[in-house]
Amino acid sequence: MNKLTIATIQYGLSALHSEEQFWSRLENKIRESVDRGAELIVFPEYLTAHLLSLEPIMTHDEACIYLADRTKAYKHFFERCSREWNVTILGGTHICREGSGFVNKAFIFFPNGRIETQNKLHLTPEERNRWALTEGARLKVIETPWGRIAMLTCYDIEFPELGRLAAVNGVEVILCPSYTDNEFGYNRVRHCAQARAIENQLFVVLAGIVGTLTEERPQVDQGYCQAGVFTPCDFPFTSDGIVQAGEMNEDMIVIAEINLYLLRDNHKHGIVSPFYDRRQAQYEIEVEEAVSRD
Repeated sequence: MNKLTIATIQYGLSALHSEEQFWSRLENKIRESVDRGAELIVFPEYLTAHLLSLEPIMTHDEACIYLADRTKAYKHFFERCSREWNVTILGGTHICREGSGFVNKAFIFFPNGRIETQNKLHLTPEERNRWALTEGARLKVIETPWGRIAMLTCYDIEFPELGRLAAVNGVEVILCPSYTDNEFGYNRVRHCAQARAIENQLFVVLAGIVGTLTEERPQVDQGYCQAGVFTPCDFPFTSDGIVQAGEMNEDMIVIAEINLYLLRDNHKHGIVSPFYDRRQAQYEIEVEEAVSRD
């Protein structure tokens, strides 16, 4: 399949009155996305952390236990929706128990019941020190009907080595569920997402949380994002490398169609080819230092 219609979600935080309301709201977004032609839906990082707003304020340790206890419900919901709506869904990320600790795990659900996961590989200082999460060990390359994809969660997209590792293993689409709570964090993720698309000549899909809860929370209480789908800044795409982007900080669904044939055309006929023109041997030699003699 050369063409893929993607719905990437700017998920708006709002007052919740019940867990049922949370799942119902997600299902409405899935329904609307499918009605608008989506074959793949991408939800943001820490999606289920919105449920914490239903409870008294927790410590990070308590929040991990609370969210991990909802893993079965989380998986059941997205498995059912993927099957019933015949759509592939990246259900954002969810905190799960793994070994003796907890991980920030992205799940992608396929209509045939298949589930693939990816633990976040690079943890922010807050995730290491306050959440006390465990980092992932391997990048997974996932076969799909549209070709190979990889999931790089938020901070992961800021490391060029990961995007390059994905690209050399045949990935053409990177999905980036993110959660950033201010303009600084968003711009780091956004600009790195576009950099990964340019330097590796592939598509990057960014989703995020927006809005503000009425009560401050130590985990997730506000978000800052403009979701979008990005390409190389080269023929045959637009000069700014944006297929589609949302309205900043609006609760909305961003629909974009990507054409993998055009991506492969870019590999052959782009004005520049940073993925193929890299000089690997040059990067592996020792650096020669220029020592001042003054």
